[in-house]
Amino acid sequence: MKALNLKSMSWIMALAMMFIVSFTGCSDDDGEDGGPIAPVFPELKETNCGANETTEISFEANLDWEISSNAGWCKFINGEISESIMSGKAGKQTIKIAVSADGQNYNDDAIAEITLKMGEKSQVIYKIKRAKKEYSDLVITDEEGNVYDAEHPLTIKGNNISIPIYTSLKAQAEDGMEIGFTNPEWLTYRINEETGMYEFTFNTDNEEGLNIKYPIAQGNGVLVFATADAETAKTDKIRKVEIPLIYEGVQADAIGISPTHMNVIVKPDGQSIISGETTSSELVSTIIARNDEFHIIEFVQTYNSAEGAYTYDFSDDGDVDWVQSVIGTGENKDKITLTVESNEGADERKAIVMVFPKVIYDKIKEDLAGNILKDGDIKTIYNTNIMSTLKQEKEEIQAERITFKAQYAYMPGDGMIDIESNMMMSVRIEDLKESENVSDYNVENNNVWKAIIPKDLSEICTSNEMVLCVEGIGMATGQYVTENSSISDVHGETVTGSGYDENWQSIQITGWGIYFDNPASYSGNYQLVVKGEDGKTLALCIIEIAAE
Repeated sequence: MKALNLKSMSWIMALAMMFIVSFTGCSDDDGEDGGPIAPVFPELKETNCGANETTEISFEANLDWEISSNAGWCKFINGEISESIMSGKAGKQTIKIAVSADGQNYNDDAIAEITLKMGEKSQVIYKIKRAKKEYSDLVITDEEGNVYDAEHPLTIKGNNISIPIYTSLKAQAEDGMEIGFTNPEWLTYRINEETGMYEFTFNTDNEEGLNIKYPIAQGNGVLVFATADAETAKTDKIRKVEIPLIYEGVQADAIGISPTHMNVIVKPDGQSIISGETTSSELVSTIIARNDEFHIIEFVQTYNSAEGAYTYDFSDDGDVDWVQSVIGTGENKDKITLTVESNEGADERKAIVMVFPKVIYDKIKEDLAGNILKDGDIKTIYNTNIMSTLKQEKEEIQAERITFKAQYAYMPGDGMIDIESNMMMSVRIEDLKESENVSDYNVENNNVWKAIIPKDLSEICTSNEMVLCVEGIGMATGQYVTENSSISDVHGETVTGSGYDENWQSIQITGWGIYFDNPASYSGNYQLVVKGEDGKTLALCIIEIAAE
């Protein structure tokens, strides 16, 4: 029995050994003969790929593999990243390769070797050639692709009066090449960040004394573009472009008038022309027009209060006989001097003076009213052509009694302010003709008045450094308001400014301005008088501040 048991154990052990030999004698990398599988490398291939381009390589590996690139400019694309080493399982493979421009030069082609490793062996399976940089001609074009060079001058567009007009150029050579330029001082530029184009315009601040108005002929400036390697590159390609320049001058339809004179009041004698705070016998404006070619148009303006609208009379063909607009000569050929003749009629009169570039005047001259007006008013596009709007007062005849009015306050810098509508308070004027002892003032016809100023208004004027304007109403031409005598706590001065009447017509306010140092301590004895040309006192106004 023991002998049989030993035999059984030997048989079992022998069977187990057979199974062990069966499992350990074969692996994945072994061949049919039991040895390791040898890597099989594909044949060497060569391909070309340009800088900043991609290509694909394909190969089959019979084992797990790893590939690598020996050039930093040649990498494998793996999803969203690029890398120099990549690996995978056995089988057919297609891999995308990205070639950059790093280190590329104009002298030599570059070769990247792609090495495949399987097991302990490796072999170059691809050579990828990146060609050297190629020079390209430097080419300068406009937005439409028109080429500019020594044979094709560039015309710089004419500027507008207030807005620069740009002429755009594109400079192109091979990718990555820096391009610069030099320009004459009368030309300025900016670079459009969105399009990369160079934008040029006339430099109004040039130190050569060139005026925006006048064209510049070819031969007075060159714009030079050049590549960064223009002096060193060994190539027959164009590296420098010189472009002759022409400037059109200010736009042919543009006009500039400086200053303009709006809402001008002209006294009947024509010698006192009041524009803003300035009084003179003439108005002068400087005109900006191409080659100083411009034309003056004058026409009469009338306000129809019944219809609440203006009418314009062009029957004199753009030449009002009582307005003289004279163009200067020589160095003053860009200036217009305006004067006004005396008004001998019984009515005030108004006129508008406009200035047009020659090219515009030539288009509208056959029908001035039809071309300048629309719906009974001057077209908006021609507002910038207005040099002056003026009203000449008629010769005033003295009224039977001269009275006074104070409805405006004057604030320097802000002009006239209507105290009744803006401050909800007014100055009350009382007639003292029948008062006791009025004859003691020694004024013709006892033409004596009292102006009672609300206390709040006097304090507002003082705190805001405003002067209260008192006018004489019913004065004849040549008569004026002034103080009877000065006192210590009140200051006075002649005040002239512009306001508006109930029809929103511009009117000139001329009177005497009053300023109180301290309304609370005012003594109440300040007086204004109307004087005639002979110095006689024609009316008197006592200034009083109401208690409340």
